[in-house]
Amino acid sequence: MYTVKMSTDASYEALLSTLHRVDLLSRRVADQQLNRHLGVGRAVFLILDLVSDADPSGISQRAIADHIGLTKAAVSRHVATAQQGGWLVAKPSAASRRENTVTITAAGRRLVERGRRHRAEAAREAMGALGRREMTAATDTLGRLAGLLEQRLRA
Repeated sequence: MYTVKMSTDASYEALLSTLHRVDLLSRRVADQQLNRHLGVGRAVFLILDLVSDADPSGISQRAIADHIGLTKAAVSRHVATAQQGGWLVAKPSAASRRENTVTITAAGRRLVERGRRHRAEAAREAMGALGRREMTAATDTLGRLAGLLEQRLRA
């Protein structure tokens, strides 16, 4: 079990350290589970999930990169993988010759639905292990921390 020794003066650092560890582990687990159950990695699934909720006319690769926090080059590689799998279609954008617009295929939608069912099951398992009160408290705390960090970015 992962524990962090915490004193009053180190509680902020301990929170950030724990948050970093949770982020790393959640990414690794998601990648492992999505590969096992869907045959795609986390980044490809995030792109498919985002595109499935986008306007039917598509979404630009730049918007995908901005939303998910990946570089445009990484998004291009993942979109190419998804195209090879038959889950996405990328075409030159009508708005800009330098951009591609990405749309999802029927096979991509089916994959996203399977992934969302898997994600819902993982959420039920977490809720069972932690309980609603603890999940709500953690969400509230992390929401306030995110607000503080956003203020620091704007300052």
